[in-house]
Amino acid sequence: MKYDVLVVGAGPGGSTASYVLSKSGAKVLMVDIKRKPGVPVQCAEFVPLQLKHRFPEFFPQEVISQEVKDMVHFTPWGEVVSMPSEGFVLHRDRFDANIANLACKNGTQLLLRARFLGFEDGKVWLENIDRREKFWVKADFVIGADGPRSKVSKLTGEHTTSFLATAQFTVPLREPIGDLLIYFRDYIPGGYGWVFPKKDLANVGVGIDPHYPVNVMDSLRKFFAEVASEGLVEDRILGRTGGWIPAEGVKGPLRGNVLLVGDAGGFCHPITGGGIANAVYTGAMAGEAILQDSLEDYEEEAMDLFGSTLNRAARKRVKYMKTWDDLKFIIPRTWIAFEEYWKEE
Repeated sequence: MKYDVLVVGAGPGGSTASYVLSKSGAKVLMVDIKRKPGVPVQCAEFVPLQLKHRFPEFFPQEVISQEVKDMVHFTPWGEVVSMPSEGFVLHRDRFDANIANLACKNGTQLLLRARFLGFEDGKVWLENIDRREKFWVKADFVIGADGPRSKVSKLTGEHTTSFLATAQFTVPLREPIGDLLIYFRDYIPGGYGWVFPKKDLANVGVGIDPHYPVNVMDSLRKFFAEVASEGLVEDRILGRTGGWIPAEGVKGPLRGNVLLVGDAGGFCHPITGGGIANAVYTGAMAGEAILQDSLEDYEEEAMDLFGSTLNRAARKRVKYMKTWDDLKFIIPRTWIAFEEYWKEE
């Protein structure tokens, strides 16, 4: 089969690209290894308010769990720092499914349980996982939206090799909260803990740098015990998940007729881990660049919008976060809520 665009990955980046392309009449095949887009959920599920302004159709009421106003930070030395962070904690599975459905309604062909294998002689090889059958398609362009350990990125050049490990529990809240809560602790090395509210529930998680000799689940259990002992959440786990966050900055998003979006291109903040909105924006940019036959504009626009911010954070991670001893010195220089973060390159 011949397509205008093959999109590998049906997360927010891939589905947004497919939606933008299909809406303008492009013939798009989107493939994903999963049984259902957005499942399992592997993130804390927050997106900023601005994303709804850009794509209101991505935000029907059923995908929003809770609106939040601020991000409140708790330091080991007792300082509490608050910053505006207006946005939404999502039902991420519903959010992803909605964008994929919009793409399909506009003409995208979605093929699930399909694995991307590689390129050969102008063909793209795929595999039906359930039947273990290999097959090929042709496409004028390929969009790699296959996550932090992207095979599309790996087979086309520079790719992420350093990641943060995350683990998360979904637990009941004892009382409603209206803010995102961030905790810096010595037992969460190279990262932080979070409590993100979802009405009567919360995502309680940690992200750590795995080069430290600390098991991410041990760190999570200790953090969960702390916030439970404070009376913030009940000592009852309803669900658990985890994943990987690319921690090196942007990785050459344009490779000939291959465009990388979202985590596949390193468009995820190497310190905060925020990446949903970046995936949507880069997916839209990639789709628009293909439609306008201006691929170089995609790389330029994506780097202008995200490159300096994400690459700066990646440099700070290398410079400051490979030790985890003097947290009063390290944290203000590596977290966006502190003035010190912005005072130096």
